Amino acid sequence: MLRLFIHNDAEDDLERLWDSEPAAAAQVAVLLEELEGNPDLLDRLTQQDFGAYGLEDFHVSKWKEQQRKGRNLWRLKIWDLEDKGIRYRIVYAFMPRQQDYSVLGIVPREFDYDASHEITRRIVAAYENL
Repeated sequence: MLRLFIHNDAEDDLERLWDSEPAAAAQVAVLLEELEGNPDLLDRLTQQDFGAYGLEDFHVSKWKEQQRKGRNLWRLKIWDLEDKGIRYRIVYAFMPRQQDYSVLGIVPREFDYDASHEITRRIVAAYENL
């Protein structure tokens, strides 16, 4: 059975988001709760381009650089936030053997996913410790 976990780092990110952008934090929190309770939606989290062009509430894409390195990392954007100019991504891992998704970060869109960026290093370290 698919399960969703929120890593402590992502919880900290969400807490900071509550302080700076409470409307965005609320939408992220609602989506995470919905995902936790909906196996069909959880299954969509590893479908490249699910929800593209606003056809669903969120869009899923691979973190290609990390996937090429053997890390099963993904990112999700919430279209409603994008439409309001509030640009954050939810970064998560999928562990197929355990059937677990782990949210590892809630990051601003300006984050460029560069391997040397401190957010990337934090997320990779969390992934390696799963």
